[in-house]
Amino acid sequence: MLRADDDLSWYARKADGLRRDVGLAEAAPGPGAVPRVDALLAELVRGGIKGSIARRTLYTRRLPPGCRGCLAGRGTNAFVTGLCTRDCFFCFNAKPRVDELVVHGIKLSSPEEAPAVVARYGLSSVGVSGGEPTLRPERLLRLVRALGTLSSRVRIDLYTNGDCLSDDLLAELRDAGLDALRFNVVAREFDLEPVARALAFFPETAVEVPAVPERRAELEDMVLALDRLGVPFLNIHELFACRENAAAVESRGYGSTGERAEALLWEPVAGAEEAALGLLLFAQRRAERLSAYYCSCRTQEDISRRGLRRRRRQVAAPP
Repeated sequence: MLRADDDLSWYARKADGLRRDVGLAEAAPGPGAVPRVDALLAELVRGGIKGSIARRTLYTRRLPPGCRGCLAGRGTNAFVTGLCTRDCFFCFNAKPRVDELVVHGIKLSSPEEAPAVVARYGLSSVGVSGGEPTLRPERLLRLVRALGTLSSRVRIDLYTNGDCLSDDLLAELRDAGLDALRFNVVAREFDLEPVARALAFFPETAVEVPAVPERRAELEDMVLALDRLGVPFLNIHELFACRENAAAVESRGYGSTGERAEALLWEPVAGAEEAALGLLLFAQRRAERLSAYYCSCRTQEDISRRGLRRRRRQVAAPP
C-alpha cells in the first residue's frame, strides 16, 4: 500500500507543484509565430507524422523503446550523481552540484537499494542520469546490475554526454544489462565520436537534445550525420526554463511563453516549439533511416498527469 505522500514517477513528484515560480520574464509573441507553428504541423501531417498533434507527442518512424514506459506513466529517473563535466545553459539540475544517488526522488545509501524502490511502484523503465553518471562508473555499474535482479524486466537507458565513456566501460555496461545510451551531443558541441563508438555495443543508441533555436544549422547537420552513422533514434526536446536554469536561459536572450502547466515545474521558452517542429520536419524529409521523436512540454505534462493518476489510484486502493 502506498503512503499518501508517496510518488509514482519522477514526473509525478513535479506534479505536486512544490516549486512553481520559474522566474523567467514572459516574451512578447513574435510576429507570425502561431501561423508558422501551424504551418509546420500541417507539413508534418502531410508527410505522415505519427503520434498526437494535440499533445505534441510526434515521431517520424517508430517510437524509441525507452520512451514507452515513460509515456505510460511508469517510468522513473535514477540520478547517479549531480557532478558533471559540462555546464550547459539549459541544465535543470540544482546548483551547487551534489554527489548523491537518488532513485525516484528517494536518496539511497547504495545502488543495491534501487530494485526495492522500482518494484514498490510497479515501474517499467528507468532513465539513468545525472550530472554525468559515468563520473561514478562503479556506482553506475552496481546500479545497472542491481536493477537486473528484478523479477519483472525493467528497461534501462543511460543519459550521458560521452566525456568519460571508454570502450571498456561500454562493454561493462552492456554485460551488466544496460539496454541503450542517449547522448546529449549539444553538450559536446556536436562531436559524435562517442556516439559512433557506442553503436558497436548498443544497436539502440540514441541522441537526445534540446532544440536550441540559435543552433538550428548545427542541429540540421547533426540529423544528417546521425543518419549516415546509422543511429536509429533522435529525441528532440522543447527548450524549457525552470527555476534552476532561468538565469542562464534569460542571459541567452530567451523569454517564457507564459504557458504554465499545473503538472510541471518548468515552462517552454518562446520560439522553442517552432525550432523543435522545424527540426522534426527536417528529419522527416531528409533522414533515410533515423527516426525522430518530439518530446514537448505538453508531452511531459501528459506523462506527469498519468503518473499522478496512477499514484492516486494506488493510494486510494484498499490494503
